[in-house]
Amino acid sequence: MTSPAEVFGTEGQIQRARTGLRLFLSILLITSMILNTVVIITKSIPLIAVYMLTPALSSILARILLREGFRDVSFRLNSTTIWKGIGFALLIPMIICAITYSIAWFSGITSFQLPVGGVFEKFYHALGLQDLPTPLNFVFMVVVAGIMGSLINLIPVMGEEVGWRGYMLTRLVHAKVKYPILVSGLIWATWHVPIAIAGLYVAGTSVFLSVLGMYLCIVPFSYITAHLRLTTGSVWPSVIIHAAWNSIIQGPFARASTGNHSEIWIGESGLITALIIFIVAIIVSRATMRGTNH
Repeated sequence: MTSPAEVFGTEGQIQRARTGLRLFLSILLITSMILNTVVIITKSIPLIAVYMLTPALSSILARILLREGFRDVSFRLNSTTIWKGIGFALLIPMIICAITYSIAWFSGITSFQLPVGGVFEKFYHALGLQDLPTPLNFVFMVVVAGIMGSLINLIPVMGEEVGWRGYMLTRLVHAKVKYPILVSGLIWATWHVPIAIAGLYVAGTSVFLSVLGMYLCIVPFSYITAHLRLTTGSVWPSVIIHAAWNSIIQGPFARASTGNHSEIWIGESGLITALIIFIVAIIVSRATMRGTNH
């Protein structure tokens, strides 16, 4: 398997990585501003799926203009390391949400209700599993949502990950930018700000708290996705964890929770969510360092 380091790791290619990074970010800024304007004016939720394609589009144009090719994106699946990464990518969102929402439910911040009516819940009921005891019922519902959601959300999420982890992250690393994962997380979070301010993402009673919470969640989450990408040498684990996360936290966990102003504590900009993601990010980072002897 060819790793990003093997393709862009030599000193003679540092400048090329920096050129690619500047071109990618310039194209991303222009395309994002155009799509942001359209989305904010129309208030169209479906157009957000189109907005999610801008990182991939920007990376593709940068690759074509610089004649870089697409080899280092790595869509390989021919390694046990990659498949283990995909397994962790499915499991990690379930663990984060399970801990986060259990804290919220048992502390009284929000109340639990078995979700009904969602896309994944309908699929779940079609399997005839709805007669299980409530706790087991919900666990299976989350598993179904994680797996099916990863498949359904594959294309829009690929639109982000092919750009973020398939291009920007590796260019940040090999352009010798300080703290490349942190920088990638800050860029990723900032890209979400316009639609958050417009109330189309992580909407809450306070725009400031929503945006702040979004940064606190996305930046540490970027460490998890980045380590999956860099340690496996494939973009698939980062695609799967992103798709599973969107599906699970926006699906069964969101619909299983009721309460006033609960978005301050749970959800994709919640403070409890941010804390648990931060802890998991530290665990993943340390495990990766031990595994690679760094």
